[in-house]
Amino acid sequence: MRECSGTSWRNVSQAAKDIRDAQWLLAPSATFPLDVLAQERGARRSSGLISTTFWNGGLPFEATSDVTDDLEVTTPAFTMVQMAAQEGFTKALLLASELCGSYAVYPAPEPIRFLLQRIASRGRLKSFLGWRPCLDGEGRVTDLWQRGPLTTPEELGAMAAAAEGHRGAATLRKVAETVVPLAASPFETQAGLLLGLPRHLGGEGFDGLSHNEKVELSRDAKLVGQRQCCYCDIYWPDGLDVECQSAQYHDNLDGFLSDAERAAALQLMGVSVLPLTHAQLTDPARFDAFCDAVALARDIKRKPKTDKQIDATKRLRSEIFVDWSALPDVISRK
Repeated sequence: MRECSGTSWRNVSQAAKDIRDAQWLLAPSATFPLDVLAQERGARRSSGLISTTFWNGGLPFEATSDVTDDLEVTTPAFTMVQMAAQEGFTKALLLASELCGSYAVYPAPEPIRFLLQRIASRGRLKSFLGWRPCLDGEGRVTDLWQRGPLTTPEELGAMAAAAEGHRGAATLRKVAETVVPLAASPFETQAGLLLGLPRHLGGEGFDGLSHNEKVELSRDAKLVGQRQCCYCDIYWPDGLDVECQSAQYHDNLDGFLSDAERAAALQLMGVSVLPLTHAQLTDPARFDAFCDAVALARDIKRKPKTDKQIDATKRLRSEIFVDWSALPDVISRK
């Protein structure tokens, strides 16, 4: 970041000065200008460092958390009120799925990526405050990170209620009622939405699914699977696990054998496993055939879609298969 000093800084807002003073904390992860919340219309200012958004009235309880003595950031739940107002339902649902999931998509700046790669190459890459970048099959650092969920559907619902009457609150309430937590990747989120959303929203209507459901194994299943338990990517309680097979993480013999052992262990627990590839997910015809397999495995009669439902599916697909690292596209809106 350029030096923030000199005569040009004499007349800037206090918010810009507070951000300047905390720049070294913000620089690794922030894209400028930063969005600053103003509670008075007269305090709205914009510059190369900040862009202000107006919030009328008092802030909801637990809307912010401290970074420094002079600087606070909005919590994930309160941020979602702003995003729901600007992005609409589907994109807000994607964002909420990530925040309620165990992953983040973060393209690290090249110096940070270079350092992480050096550490990973030495086999010394550890999590930091619960965050850890995922590696591909060649051991390269990717934009996908693992971390604990940053919020929950319940917290989003409570924030929507607290922000009632403000733009975005109604959309966030609908998102909180719809989002399925604990997805571990964009792939799992996209598959879960296409499989689980109601048909009028573009999904297949296979409701009742959960992400990364823990299945405790019996003694024999532990012997077969060589593990104590299994986590199912997309799970229905009637005994079906859809596993999202990404070539990025399943492109070697060891990974294939591990998947096979895991599937056998789950079979002993009465859980069938259907692998889903990214190519199957993104190809409408192949995914339609896959949905027939899901219905067959769950002993469900799958009805043909109406013209309106087909249009809703096309619209949903166009909205969820996006450049995930560009969500939300705040810069283009300013």
